[in-house]
Amino acid sequence: MNLDIVNNLFNNLKENKLVQNFIKELSNYLEKNLATKPQSSRADTTWNNLLVDNLEIDNKKIISKYKDEMLVERANILQDYGLKTQDKGQMYYIYDVDTDEKNAYNLCVCEPNKSHEVITKKIEDLPEDASLGSVLRKHGESFILENEDTVVIENQINNMIKEKIKEQDQYLDSKRVDGHIYEANEKYSGRIWLYDLNSKSGGSLEEIEEIDFPKNLYETAKKGDKFIYQNGEYKKYEL
Repeated sequence: MNLDIVNNLFNNLKENKLVQNFIKELSNYLEKNLATKPQSSRADTTWNNLLVDNLEIDNKKIISKYKDEMLVERANILQDYGLKTQDKGQMYYIYDVDTDEKNAYNLCVCEPNKSHEVITKKIEDLPEDASLGSVLRKHGESFILENEDTVVIENQINNMIKEKIKEQDQYLDSKRVDGHIYEANEKYSGRIWLYDLNSKSGGSLEEIEEIDFPKNLYETAKKGDKFIYQNGEYKKYEL
């Protein structure tokens, strides 16, 4: 065999080996780094509508007290983040569909002293992928969708909601006092408002919004009916 041919074959094999090693090392690097540093996307987050009347999150009813607190904390999160990132431009947050015009969104202005300032924009005038919970910035006369900021905001809001749900559980547990007698007031959509006849707040009876009430008692409960809390559950109180 010609010596030149042998040398060429050897060099080609060596080059192929180098290429294969390079590809293998590159593949290992990409696999390792992509596995340890996943990219955030909005598909990984959940938007919760805090404005609905009968608010439920993850199949748990939220009482009015904590719904109100969630709305206040959400406003604070938006204002704080808007102030922190103001160098990127005026920040807006899509929080609701306009009640008068279904093809329009309500946007709140995210900066201090403007938490109640709302503007309404037609969906066709906003970025194509903008939706409820999106963070927008205004550049000139156009709105720009800020995907990364949207993910950051949704994560902060959802973490806040989880903490508020824990606080709600602790609050309601503290109001269910063994041996106390409760009088029914109003009831609505699985919720019942009870006066604690053994507890007064500011000279008047304390009222709680109960969301964990026995179904059989709830269905027949009337205003003025009395119940006693014993051994971790409500029971009809009979004199």
